[in-house]
Amino acid sequence: MRQFVIPENFFKVLAEKPKLYSRLWFEWLSGYADYIFEPDFLAKIETGIYSHEEIREIWMLGVQLLRQGDFTLIDKSKVRKKVFKKSDPEKQQMILQVVQYLNAVAETSYLPHTQATVDLIVARMSEGYKFEDFKTVIDNKVADWKGTDWEKFLRPITLFSAQKFENYLNGKKINGKSDSKGSENLKQFGDSLQRAKQAFIFGSE
Repeated sequence: MRQFVIPENFFKVLAEKPKLYSRLWFEWLSGYADYIFEPDFLAKIETGIYSHEEIREIWMLGVQLLRQGDFTLIDKSKVRKKVFKKSDPEKQQMILQVVQYLNAVAETSYLPHTQATVDLIVARMSEGYKFEDFKTVIDNKVADWKGTDWEKFLRPITLFSAQKFENYLNGKKINGKSDSKGSENLKQFGDSLQRAKQAFIFGSE
């Protein structure tokens, strides 16, 4: 049988809610503990007779409570598996700033506590990137993609991935698109080359 280490406040708050809250969370913890923090968790489970909106409200509250401390599973072999470890205040503030900036500039509505987003930002932070680096990536790609078919890729999983973040930060050419400065430089080079050709053909001695 699995055991859990759960923040104390989790049970205190749920006890003050309708019984459905506690019943669903005991069911989820017993059967789906490994997947509770995944963004598509609700799509993977049977919600029964309850509305999606009602279930989502219960899930969101529980997730927020679990993230107020360390949530750990202990399986039959007594191996402790850390499902969610609370970030330190500095990391939490950084994550919030990055997501808020993305939402403001790209006109999106991503949540700063979604596990996938948290993992991406923390991973880039561990590589030494600062808020200004995230800001530059967001600004660069919003300038390139806003109002185009590429706008749908203004999302954390694309912008902050390990494979693309550095390229986006340094303005590299990605998927056939180049930054606006590079395009302008290329145009200027083309214009200069055309003028040179004309001067050679029609120029006087």
